[in-house]
Amino acid sequence: MTMPALPSSPRMVGRHTELAALLEAYDDGVGGVPRTVVVRGEAGVGKTRLVQEFLALVTADPLGARTDDAPVIAFGQCVDLGPIGAAFGPVRRVLRDLHAAVGTDALRDAAGSAAAIASLAALVPGIADETPDADEPAGEFAEAIEVLLERLSQRRHVVVVLEDLQWADAATMALLKTLASTLRGRRLTIVATYRSDDIDRFHPLRPVLAELDRTRSVVRVEVTPLTPDEVAEQVAQLASGLDPRVVEALAERSGGIPFLVEELVDLGDRALPDTLRELVLARYTRLGDDAQQAVRTMAAGGVHVDDDVLAAVTTLDESALAHALREAIDTRVIVADGPGYCFRHALTREAVEAEMLPSERVRVHRRYAEHLRDHRGDSPDDASAVAEHWLAARDLAAAFDATVIALQQSRSQFSPATAAKLTERLAELWDQVPDAETRAGTTLPALHLDAAQAWHDLGDPERALRSANEGLAVCPDDPITRAALLRQRFVETFNFEHRGRREDLDKAVALLEGLDDRRARTLLSRVLTNMAIDEHGTDAREHAYRAIALAEEVGDDAALAVALTVEAWRIAADEDDEIGALVPLERAMTLRLDPPMRAYAGQALTDMLLRVGRFDEAAVVGTQQFEEVSRAGIERGTGASIAHSLSFALFATGRPEPAVRYAQRARRLLSPVDGASVVRRLGSHLSWDDRAQERDDLFATERGRIDESRARYPEKDDWWSIERAEARLTLHGGDSTSDAATAVLAVATGEKGSPAVRRYALLTAALLCLSPGRPVDPAVRAQIDAAVEALPEVGLAQSVAGFVRALLADADGARPVERVGLWRGVVDDLAGGGLPTWHLQTARCRLAWALIDAGERAEAAALLGAVAAEAPALGVARAARWANELAAQARLSPGSSDAEASHGVVATLTPRELQVLELIAEGLTNPQIGQRLFISPKTASVHVSAILAKIGAANRAEAAALYAASASATAAST
Repeated sequence: MTMPALPSSPRMVGRHTELAALLEAYDDGVGGVPRTVVVRGEAGVGKTRLVQEFLALVTADPLGARTDDAPVIAFGQCVDLGPIGAAFGPVRRVLRDLHAAVGTDALRDAAGSAAAIASLAALVPGIADETPDADEPAGEFAEAIEVLLERLSQRRHVVVVLEDLQWADAATMALLKTLASTLRGRRLTIVATYRSDDIDRFHPLRPVLAELDRTRSVVRVEVTPLTPDEVAEQVAQLASGLDPRVVEALAERSGGIPFLVEELVDLGDRALPDTLRELVLARYTRLGDDAQQAVRTMAAGGVHVDDDVLAAVTTLDESALAHALREAIDTRVIVADGPGYCFRHALTREAVEAEMLPSERVRVHRRYAEHLRDHRGDSPDDASAVAEHWLAARDLAAAFDATVIALQQSRSQFSPATAAKLTERLAELWDQVPDAETRAGTTLPALHLDAAQAWHDLGDPERALRSANEGLAVCPDDPITRAALLRQRFVETFNFEHRGRREDLDKAVALLEGLDDRRARTLLSRVLTNMAIDEHGTDAREHAYRAIALAEEVGDDAALAVALTVEAWRIAADEDDEIGALVPLERAMTLRLDPPMRAYAGQALTDMLLRVGRFDEAAVVGTQQFEEVSRAGIERGTGASIAHSLSFALFATGRPEPAVRYAQRARRLLSPVDGASVVRRLGSHLSWDDRAQERDDLFATERGRIDESRARYPEKDDWWSIERAEARLTLHGGDSTSDAATAVLAVATGEKGSPAVRRYALLTAALLCLSPGRPVDPAVRAQIDAAVEALPEVGLAQSVAGFVRALLADADGARPVERVGLWRGVVDDLAGGGLPTWHLQTARCRLAWALIDAGERAEAAALLGAVAAEAPALGVARAARWANELAAQARLSPGSSDAEASHGVVATLTPRELQVLELIAEGLTNPQIGQRLFISPKTASVHVSAILAKIGAANRAEAAALYAASASATAAST
């Protein structure tokens, strides 16, 4: 771990609240709750010193007792390499610290897959296989880093420090945003610092900070200037015995900035400088000529410069340079730092660099560029530095060439954030260099297209749209590139402005038609799939068919997979034939696809299997696909969607434990707003598992994210209406006039949702509104009737229709024998799948109810006993409770005799409730019960009400009878 040198003051002054916040976040990490701490403050205020004190405390081991439980500290210093920087520059330093701390084997094990190891090997030399599998592709770097931190923090507490985010490259900022919002680790603490006075409204860090501000797991620490008393305390450590008036002047002149306090104290009896810049340069001006020259040369190289680089760039000979550096260190302008030197503070470097003459700046930057190009050009950091040095040297052609190399490296590292910025840099320089197209190996329009696609991959449709428009403005005569830009503009306009530009697709088709070029035919296939998605009816079918044919003609499996997937969606939506939609999806899965495209098709297949009720198959396919994306190192994105769908398949098949694991996995992989849909799914599970309070607590905790998600994705409101209605279901249905019933019925009878959503909503509305012996509003009844009649007579729709018709028969008071027949048909139908297990268990309860009314009490008891015994393990404890309630009301015992029924129901009471029931059986009133048990009459009344509800007794007399029967059953069994 490389750390900045300690400041001069032997003890940190103040900062107790700030340090406590850091330590609290660390303690949360120890307890398995990961945290990100963002430390902000102006230059020189003491952010680095605060972090050093924090690290010293958490790594302290005065007794030498720590071994494996010691935290792993990894430090990443962001370096000012210009506005773009090298992709994952500070993260590379973090990974090397982790490698040094845990070793190669542990790091490889934490990476988790060959793809992740292959990715990380570019950042951490030495961890790759000596004989790598040539067929094993590298995954995405950001994904590999996330997985590494997550898995490593399962074993050790990992503390990652990122200093000076104001200089972070785009890839690092994107990674930080993702890490902070999802925090996939277990014992993980991230500390990031930045200079607040550098962040104006145009700074690229600003939107990242805004995103972090919306993340509740992020702790914000503001480091403010010292108070006058604290300045006095600092001064006393640096120079004792100063006149109080001098100390007061120091406090006023320094503004409470600890670095400036040190510089002012260091002046001694010398006159105070007139400006802040002169103060920062005070130590520098005391150096000799050679030392000043060495320090200026070093300033052009950044905060840290390696010794060999400085020796190659400076004009001083070896002896003169050694003496110059020793003088600069003794004067405390710079400090030794690993294999090189760094400035004691970045403010000093910035002030010294400003001292360089223009001609000197050009010469020094040119020497840096030439040396790094010739000796270190393969390093990503140095490749970016070369480009920046050439720009500073005003050699635009060389800067352009170096940027091309840096772009190639960023693409090899799958860093779309850095690649997008580098392409924009090339576009800016394009008209200022000769033969730009030859130098870049591409055209300017194609460069803008690359930028648009990179911004698209980053989820920034606004910048992607801007890049597409810029490309179109300079692309008059290349039909393929222009068509690709038009298609990109269509996509980004839809994503950003939520409207289509069909004319862009029409223009793209016109440009591509008739071109005898494989690229043109492939692109035309993709354009036609966009058209098919945006249309319905005959046009959609024709465009989908032609897209498939074109992809087959050119032999492009990726384009064919997309076209087949779009055709599947069309069949499901336009033809209402979800079973038929499986055919193109199953074909897509047979193609040779790269991992991301295979995950795309696999996700679509998993979802379609869910729609048709083939939950076991969906679980198999989803599990396989999730394992594949994990091995490929692309778990985030499509992997999150697969995990989400897989969780539903597992819940539906009665496997709640793995279902919850995959749901939580999806929740961690998704952004907080996108993860709200997973929260909804977990809420639905908690409702069916009879854990209403846990569901309410979860929603209360996530309320802000849920509201934001519903505002951003109004099209998902249908599922929220269904969840709310499910939460209100009881054995006897619910209130058909409630807002929840009205909302879910509107979904069931509407036209905007998919057939699967409308079917599920109809079934939920019927369960809420229809129950034996309860009158139903005629208008509600008419809506449900109409919705059932509108269902197609194929597939899962008929299972739903049969279920709802049985519910209607219950509500209509049909003859018990007729109801038994209907419910037997439903249960037999669902026994082979089709609907989730909670609907099967509900149907079994309704069948038992009909059997009771038909006088088939023994069969009803056996069926209710089976539900009560099986449903809790299936994650449907609510159905088990309903079975017990129904048995109690009918004076049955599930699977036993009537006398034993009372014993089974009473056995569900708590010890306190059993005490109260015993006193009810003795004939005591509520005040008498309270007096006997030393509780208030009000509390006794609450217990009595709860007992009557649990055992299904209508009054105290029935409760006493049930207690007596239970006691008899107990006695008979002993």
